Amino acid sequence: MLPSPYFVLINTIFLVFTRLFKLNLGIFILAICFFHEALPLTIPAFLTNCSSQSRTWLLIFQCSSGNTNYGIPFYLQYLAHWPEYFIVAEAPGGELMGYIMGKAEGSVAREEWHGHVTALSVAPEFRRLGLAAKLMELLEEISERKGGFFVDLFVRVSNQVAVNMYKQLGYSVYRTVIEYYSASNGEPDEDAYDMRKALSRDTEKKSIIPLPHPVRPEDIE
Repeated sequence: MLPSPYFVLINTIFLVFTRLFKLNLGIFILAICFFHEALPLTIPAFLTNCSSQSRTWLLIFQCSSGNTNYGIPFYLQYLAHWPEYFIVAEAPGGELMGYIMGKAEGSVAREEWHGHVTALSVAPEFRRLGLAAKLMELLEEISERKGGFFVDLFVRVSNQVAVNMYKQLGYSVYRTVIEYYSASNGEPDEDAYDMRKALSRDTEKKSIIPLPHPVRPEDIE
């Protein structure tokens, strides 16, 4: 799928300002705010009506927090290609509570068309409120409407808190991906679980039958 004109435009602005003029993120934020009304985005209402400006603030939050694994162009690509899979939760006072982002991918003919959870994050002060479960539910509903056979996600094998949470939400380990996560801070590469949850279209739940052996990242389609 080719990037939308809006994504190309904003991504170009980002590259020009950061690489040529070496200006900080604040300048790029102004550029996004200037163009955000032109973006053809619609977010399902949750807690408060999430406008396209909420997505702008999500980018600001992620990029300024220093905890993100993704750059601004990555987020903009998702906003341009899969806006319905980018859901922001705002508190009544406007605070960003959390977000989920994903996409639809795979082959329909091979019964592999599915929703994918790329990132799920909840601010520490809003955890243990069931927010993560609600965001996952919304993404699953979107995948149902798109005719997906299942929803999948990747999680570190060592992150048992997340693994247990996904199991409580109905997900199971489909396969182990060897050294899926790259090493950081001198730590070795880490394996990932590919976890899946069958949707109503997969009446026989064939999509979640576990593989008997691990795979490598290059084996993932």
